[in-house]
Amino acid sequence: MFAIFKSFSTELKFYLLMNTFFSFGGALSGVFQSVFLWKLDKTYSLLAYYSLYWSVAIIFSFGLCAWLARKTSPMITMRLGFIFYLITYLIMLVFHNTLSHHIFLLGISNGFAMSLYYVGVHMAVLDLTTNDKRDQFLYIQGILFTVGGVIAPLLAGIIISQFKGMTGYYIIFIATSVFFILSFFISLKVKGNSVATKSYFWEVIRNPSQEWKKMYKVMFADGIVSGVYTTFLITMFMFKVAGGEMSLGVFNTAAEIVSIIAFAVLAKFSNSDFRITIFAIGSISLLFSSVLLSALPVFIFLIVFSIIQPVAMNMITTSMNTMIYESIEKDPQYKDKRLDYIIIREIPLGIGRIIGVFLFLALRKYFNIEQLLPVSFSLFPIVYVFMIPALYFIWKKPLREAPITSRK
Repeated sequence: MFAIFKSFSTELKFYLLMNTFFSFGGALSGVFQSVFLWKLDKTYSLLAYYSLYWSVAIIFSFGLCAWLARKTSPMITMRLGFIFYLITYLIMLVFHNTLSHHIFLLGISNGFAMSLYYVGVHMAVLDLTTNDKRDQFLYIQGILFTVGGVIAPLLAGIIISQFKGMTGYYIIFIATSVFFILSFFISLKVKGNSVATKSYFWEVIRNPSQEWKKMYKVMFADGIVSGVYTTFLITMFMFKVAGGEMSLGVFNTAAEIVSIIAFAVLAKFSNSDFRITIFAIGSISLLFSSVLLSALPVFIFLIVFSIIQPVAMNMITTSMNTMIYESIEKDPQYKDKRLDYIIIREIPLGIGRIIGVFLFLALRKYFNIEQLLPVSFSLFPIVYVFMIPALYFIWKKPLREAPITSRK
């Protein structure tokens, strides 16, 4: 690992250091932000609407973020992302007890921050990696970004539990803001690459690569899960079973340690040929552990879920992202069009997130507040399992048919 890191350029080292600070700050508050919002009304509606607002904001702001990236560079948009993440936490600190009345502002700010930041992230991954080595790069990057997350949730849980009321949360949010500021200043050492000033948005809409066109339904389905399940359901259900902030911090720390081990193993053995298999194993494992915990919400199965969930999510997200990146590279002019592909990706993904939130809100009509969390927690991961045959027909079936076509 250290040998690989030493081989990186100085700019790439600063890029990784920048994101390590950012991920540490995010890990301090990430799992507890949902708990903080839940405590404001003791229902899950506020969390759902927060997710809805930032999902809508991403759809409408990604185009503006891409325009900024063309006028400046994707690295500049990433720096602006740090600033808007900082603004998001300042909104939480300023309004604190009355935050429920400003949830729209909070969601819009967070959505804009995510758009700015991830424009830079996706462009960096495309520019720094090739398809055959991208799986390993993402897993190695995941190890570096997760190291800070080993300490952060436990530290945050200890701090929050030492204070009465919301004081501990405010301390953690301030600490997160400090790390975002540090990330911004470290980012000044990273120049990044510029992109073509011409937009190919409508050309990509009308005539994308064939693989990309088929991936729309996959990105839409991913949005349904990420809008609710990965946004707050995992945190809230673990919080409920664990029984408090301290226990939640301990379990998330354990989950981060498991993530590092999973990243290391997957980085060693994974390659582009195994993406569907890895995705399938991750999807089925996640569904199994979710259903098990929702049916039997006890300590032992929380441990099982804490072990399986980070490994399964790593397998799912990395495999799916590499397939999305590969579908972009199938376009002969992808170097000029890659930014437009990244923007368009947010349309089906964002619509899926919005649909996921509305599905969750609809479940409230059929289940009481005690039933809502375990039922939705076990239902949403099913979507990932449904995605397995879709991905197979996009990537594996055409390959099997190729020899038959050639013989003709």
